Amino acid sequence: ENPFQEGQELFRQGLLSEAVLALEAAVQQDAGNVEAWKLLGTVHAENDDDQQAIGCMMRALDGDPADLEVILSLGVSYTNELDQSEALEYMRRWLATNPKFSEFYQSQRLPEGPMSVQQVADVFTAAAAVHPEDADVHAVLGVVFNLSRDFDQAVLAFTQALKSRPQDYSLWNKLGATKANSHLSSEALAAYQKALDLKPNYVRAWSNLGIAYSNQGLYGESLKYYVRALTMNPRSLNIWGYLRISCSCLGRPDLTALVDAKDIESLETQFQL
Repeated sequence: ENPFQEGQELFRQGLLSEAVLALEAAVQQDAGNVEAWKLLGTVHAENDDDQQAIGCMMRALDGDPADLEVILSLGVSYTNELDQSEALEYMRRWLATNPKFSEFYQSQRLPEGPMSVQQVADVFTAAAAVHPEDADVHAVLGVVFNLSRDFDQAVLAFTQALKSRPQDYSLWNKLGATKANSHLSSEALAAYQKALDLKPNYVRAWSNLGIAYSNQGLYGESLKYYVRALTMNPRSLNIWGYLRISCSCLGRPDLTALVDAKDIESLETQFQL
């Protein structure tokens, strides 16, 4: 019995809560299994749990400090957690560690200490001009522009990344979140839907759909998306919190009581998608 292989298979099937249990068993069996920590971090991120994702990715980074996917994932999770300084530090580290950009990075003569969001955006804009075919550099640029709240530029960056990677559901989700931040709610819904067409059990995208409807004041519509997300990841305190706000805004104490009891089965019978 190999819990890591089992975790990989469950992740591939989109059974994220089950994948977490298998991968937790794998890292208990072998705390040095970098790939298991990395996949566990990815599952937590897709389950809309960035704090857990950060803890796992840090363990993966201890084992392989040059893993570009792990470094980028940490930058994204810290962005989601609104920790700008840490996010920028990992974005910069991604560029410094990436062999494709090593010559470019050295030529920039960057300051030793922390850099401002504008400085990091400028460096990545220049990097994207050096390797315009690199989808990752555009994806990082999109995240950096989200940090600087330059959402129009972020949309352009993610759109450019998607030209190379149209099947990347996480990029569609990032594009959706950026459009939601720009108050382009209907365009955000279309991008989230594209992410879910590619990965139907993508909890973060279901949750983001709920947020997009809530932001338009469509609280009743938001409920079924939050409930769908919670059926896949009932451990997400964030999503329970979003659901509670929508129930309160609708003036439905009966539903709020179900949320407080975390009675997912009763909620699910009321809000089938």
